[in-house]
Amino acid sequence: MKKYLWIPLLFGILLFAGCTPTGNNGFVNPGDSLGGGGIVENIPDATDSESMENANQTAGETEKGEAVPEGAIPLTQTGKITESGGYLVTGSLEGKISVKAEHVTLFLNGAALSSADDKVITSDYDLTLTLLGENSAETSAASTNAISCDGDLVINGSGSLTVKSTKNAIKANTISATEATLDIRSDGDGLHAEIDAYDDLTSAPTFSYEDGGWVKLDGAFVTVNAGDDGIQADTFILIKGEGKLDVTTNGGAPQTITESSSDNGDGKGVKAGAIDWGADGNEIISDEYFIGIEGGEVHINANDDAIHSDGKIEISGGTLDIAAGDDGVHAEALLTVTGGEIAVTKCYEGLEAAKVEISGGKISAVSVDDGINAADGTTLPMGQANSNCHIIIAGGDIKVSAEGDGVDSNGSVRMTGGTLVVYGPTRDGNAALDADGGILMDGGYLFAVGPIGMVETPASNSKQNTLSYAQNQTISANTNLSLTDDGGKAIFSITVKKVCRSVIISCPELAMGESFGLYGGDTQLCTFTVSSVITTVGSAGNMGNPGGMPPQGPGGGFGNGGFGHGGRF
Repeated sequence: MKKYLWIPLLFGILLFAGCTPTGNNGFVNPGDSLGGGGIVENIPDATDSESMENANQTAGETEKGEAVPEGAIPLTQTGKITESGGYLVTGSLEGKISVKAEHVTLFLNGAALSSADDKVITSDYDLTLTLLGENSAETSAASTNAISCDGDLVINGSGSLTVKSTKNAIKANTISATEATLDIRSDGDGLHAEIDAYDDLTSAPTFSYEDGGWVKLDGAFVTVNAGDDGIQADTFILIKGEGKLDVTTNGGAPQTITESSSDNGDGKGVKAGAIDWGADGNEIISDEYFIGIEGGEVHINANDDAIHSDGKIEISGGTLDIAAGDDGVHAEALLTVTGGEIAVTKCYEGLEAAKVEISGGKISAVSVDDGINAADGTTLPMGQANSNCHIIIAGGDIKVSAEGDGVDSNGSVRMTGGTLVVYGPTRDGNAALDADGGILMDGGYLFAVGPIGMVETPASNSKQNTLSYAQNQTISANTNLSLTDDGGKAIFSITVKKVCRSVIISCPELAMGESFGLYGGDTQLCTFTVSSVITTVGSAGNMGNPGGMPPQGPGGGFGNGGFGHGGRF
């Protein structure tokens, strides 16, 4: 959202219709007059991070566990296990299985475990659960975890486990699930990885991934319906392989999302950090909290943020389908997207971090407020850029439909590759593009439409040229806009999904000295010759509500429209 006051534009009654250079015939394309243009002084570079490599190295590989070995001991009643080995659990058992020995594996084969007054399974040490057939573990005791492990918990096997709890379904120092199937219903968190050893400290630790507090899903099929967070980990979360994760938290995203509802959301889908330590529950602040998604299908419907890290997030693969009551994907420090497919269908803000860096993948976001936002919570004087914040787009296919700012940075924005399409707000007070530190177009394909109350154009020290076109008369939703060369050949064609008055286009084809045409359907909106880095043209037609708010257009997603075959868009 804009961080300075909206200044309404005042226009006289104009009867001229067509295309004019800036300032002619009484119409002024707002362009740089409302905070755009200028020079980007703080040019951002991509951030180096080894978090994904470190997380994978720490989590290591997990055995699949496909069969019951000879010599496994049948467990015919609940109680304490005090000897190492493999134990076969079948049938219905009431009470708690308490593991008091190292190197224990429970082979669950058609087991139905329940407890009315305590946990179902506990372990003082590392524990492996190998699932064979259909199994269940349920506690009805008030505010109680169903499965709790003080050490590292491994869940594998070709079977399934249904877990129901009145607190966290599964809690352990670390949780690794490989190819197993989990169906989790909990009043608290679904999966909860916590470093309990920090609870008794009297001074703040320097946390390490080696201390635990992480969750790894590798080819697992996990369904979570949680009253609080779906997956909560102290340090990091890894999602990889060909599995599936389906998470619903606290009833999912509200039907109507507002600023107030987003501020009061409760229940994140997947969350890493922050670590509590000591008796007073002090928090450790660190950029090394991490969520890495390398593969699988991820479906999240969260009342709060869908994916949230108090440090970093890296998405390099998989398919993500997200609905959130607050942010779709939120990292306090760094959000990196290098691959995969991300569809944020409903949210307050789409993708947010202090630094957002996109070099690959396919992204779509429909938001009530900002679509992509670079912010770190710092309050600076009006008009001052935050050097800790930036958005870098070096690749990928990105589409944003926002009723706040489409792409908003408290610092700068730099685009060097990929394709970015922004359907900005339909009302003045926000813009398709907004960057306190300026927008640098050094490559790629940019198409952004929005109102004219706060148009911001790219910077004059960009390496790639830009067209900024504006008009008083509204361009209707579902209008096909196309840019043609001087021979009439289409460079691109796109169907706008919202009403708009401003069109910003930047692409390699806008060469200096070359002439082009912009069409709305079969109607020529303007012709122009590129004579500078920013070419600003405008037209004045039916005044409607000059300088004010255009009629509210469709606020939804992208429908069946998209880029035509005439060019890269």
